[in-house]
Amino acid sequence: MRGDGRHILLVLLDGAADRPASELDGKTPLEAAETPALDRLVAAGISGVTDIGPPGMPMPSDRAHGRLFGYDPDAIPRRGVLEARGLGIEVSETDVTCSASFARLGSSAHPSGAITDRSLSGSREQCRNDAEAIGAFETDSVSVSFEYTWKNRGILTLESEAPLDPGVTDTDPFESGLPVVRPEPTANADNSDAAARTADALAAYTRWSVEQLSDAASDIVLSKWAGMPTQPEPFAERHGMEAVSLTPKPVLAGLTDTLGMDVIDPPEGYDERAAVVRETLDTAKFVHAHYPEPDEVAHAGTPLEKKRELEAIDRSLSGVVKAALDRDLVTIVTADHTTPSAGNVVHSGEAVPVTIAAPTARTDDVTSTGERNAVAGGIGRIDGIDVLRIARSLGDRVLLDGLRRTPSGGTVPTTDVCPLLEEDQS
Repeated sequence: MRGDGRHILLVLLDGAADRPASELDGKTPLEAAETPALDRLVAAGISGVTDIGPPGMPMPSDRAHGRLFGYDPDAIPRRGVLEARGLGIEVSETDVTCSASFARLGSSAHPSGAITDRSLSGSREQCRNDAEAIGAFETDSVSVSFEYTWKNRGILTLESEAPLDPGVTDTDPFESGLPVVRPEPTANADNSDAAARTADALAAYTRWSVEQLSDAASDIVLSKWAGMPTQPEPFAERHGMEAVSLTPKPVLAGLTDTLGMDVIDPPEGYDERAAVVRETLDTAKFVHAHYPEPDEVAHAGTPLEKKRELEAIDRSLSGVVKAALDRDLVTIVTADHTTPSAGNVVHSGEAVPVTIAAPTARTDDVTSTGERNAVAGGIGRIDGIDVLRIARSLGDRVLLDGLRRTPSGGTVPTTDVCPLLEEDQS
């Protein structure tokens, strides 16, 4: 609690954790990869595994990051709002905002109304043209608008003078071969009448999009992750650090912007990105360096390809690791979830490895990165929401439990307190 505390670097390897692969002799891509830079950090720190969400629960990146940043994901806007903000689309406090995407419907091999193609990888240029046909719709006092963003995706906004509620089911089942889901109010919607109004408008718009796209490259607009803005406590107030996020992903740019971080869209090249990380460490007290590529390769490639991608990232991190170990820093390396590079699941719920290196850390005997190596580390198995607090403790940035320096309480050892005697003198 003395001084300003150490700066903290969070290197987030998105979806880096995986399952054993036969083509890698039973190792995971992370275990099989040659990672001398990360191994150096592991040897200098303390390791363990963390359940980012409830044990066994597959987590999406936005909710996983929320927990790693120390927040209850339900206090953060849902992904539709975050994607819109990350793409520079204004979000109203009273509108419902959804993530949306073009898709194709039934063929001879599927029942009528079933989804056959959710990605439209071969028709993405046509999606921009299709957006003109489904851009604006009115139904029962609700205005629905679609704004094209990238690939086959867009943002759907519902606006009405009557109350709306984002507590509705997705029309996108997130799996080909299943039917388009009827939007209905969820059991925990805050306002069931407003949620029913929202669901009815989404149902009407979705049916209308099928009519409008009858001669188009796509067949339907699907929606998911409906949300409205919330007011989470700013990251700087919760953790006592002004923060910078380096992420190329719109949803995480939207999340970190919502939490009050400065957001930098980093260069594509790994070496160039690492250089920006090092530069940012010179000024920012907290740096979030996000690498989405392991997750992306796992979705589209093989365990071997994911191994090679992790090795490419590691080569670029050599200078970052050297800078981190040469300075009085706290460095966290972890993943936000497990992304199997084989099989037919999006994410899975296994715990992910975490390493924290700091001059104050009680180092353990773990010397190389990997899921099973980390199990033997001194951190043990922890909840993902606790990772940053442990790192802050190693950085001398956590107030002694039970002290009350400010009316709001909190764990930040702030010196910005209200003086008593100065009041008497004035």
